Amino acid sequence: MSTTKVAIVGCGGIANGKHMPSLATVPGVEQVAFCDIVAERADKAKTDYGVPGAKIYTDYKAMLNDRGFEAVHVCTPNDSHAEIAIAALESGFHVMCEKPMAKTAADARAMVEAAKKSGKLLTIGYQSRYRSDSQYLKNMIDSGDLGEVYMAKAHAIRRR
Repeated sequence: MSTTKVAIVGCGGIANGKHMPSLATVPGVEQVAFCDIVAERADKAKTDYGVPGAKIYTDYKAMLNDRGFEAVHVCTPNDSHAEIAIAALESGFHVMCEKPMAKTAADARAMVEAAKKSGKLLTIGYQSRYRSDSQYLKNMIDSGDLGEVYMAKAHAIRRR
């Protein structure tokens, strides 16, 4: 089995609550770089989730000059998603970006264009699409079981 080396940009709430703990359970994934504007957060992430030799950064641009990983998880505040994701794609890395994808449709389109141009994968953390109930509903729609769907309403309950 090959190993995928991952870098994390933004070592705060969503990274600690979901991304880093989840990545730690995936065989063949190593968390090798951690970047946060607060050095102590990056250092704690390295201690908690990093492999031996993992690096910390306070500047994502400096981190992207490192060739020691293949993928970047963007877990920063929403207004920086597009900038960081595009820079990572243009630097030759696959990108997993937390939701929302971007603040504007233009920024989202620029992210998609950067992915196409680089040939790298870009995915956004809309994880509900992979839930079994969502997949079941999608299959019903695709098979025509529900007829023409012209309106839908969804509800979600969150702790926040």
